[in-house]
Amino acid sequence: MISYLKGFLAKIEPVNVVIDCGGVGYEVNIPLSTFDKLPSIKKEIKLHIHYSFNEMDGVRLFGFFTSDEKELFRQLISISKVGPKIALSVLSALSVQDMIRAVQSGDIGLISTVPGIGKKSAERLIIELKDKVGSIQTESIPKVAGTVEPDIIREAESALITLGYKPYEIRKKISELLKDQKLKSTEEIIKATIKSLYKKRNI
Repeated sequence: MISYLKGFLAKIEPVNVVIDCGGVGYEVNIPLSTFDKLPSIKKEIKLHIHYSFNEMDGVRLFGFFTSDEKELFRQLISISKVGPKIALSVLSALSVQDMIRAVQSGDIGLISTVPGIGKKSAERLIIELKDKVGSIQTESIPKVAGTVEPDIIREAESALITLGYKPYEIRKKISELLKDQKLKSTEEIIKATIKSLYKKRNI
């Protein structure tokens, strides 16, 4: 079994990469959360690998920037009717911490924002994962800087999702803003996030 691959990036796309390991190119499927952390072409990279084989698809490799992402992926695909495609969609839309928090708090609304997952599927994920996600260690996931209350951040995220912004895009931007600015209220976070995302899209 392949635990990880360490080599040089030969090709990068949002949904997969090719890693050159000693002259052999391994094509690896990845979530957007991993894509966002990749270095540039020809730089060295290490990805945690989940190896999959079935008669229909043959051998497939799934790669993750952190072992936490890999573990959550494995827990997701262990659930009936949840395949690799939906599992990657979850990891592309929500961070490991957000998914764990959503499962533990029963946040059906947040999980159902993931493409391909409706309310019934979200309910089933929560039931199936509630006793499992606590085993995932998330020390490798960067925590939001500052002293902002988690409830304030959640309220801002929920409002921005309602406005049509993508969950993963929102969380990444809020994390960046809280490192550089002293935002204390839900309204301040929402306004700053919208302003920053609008500016980015119009550069």
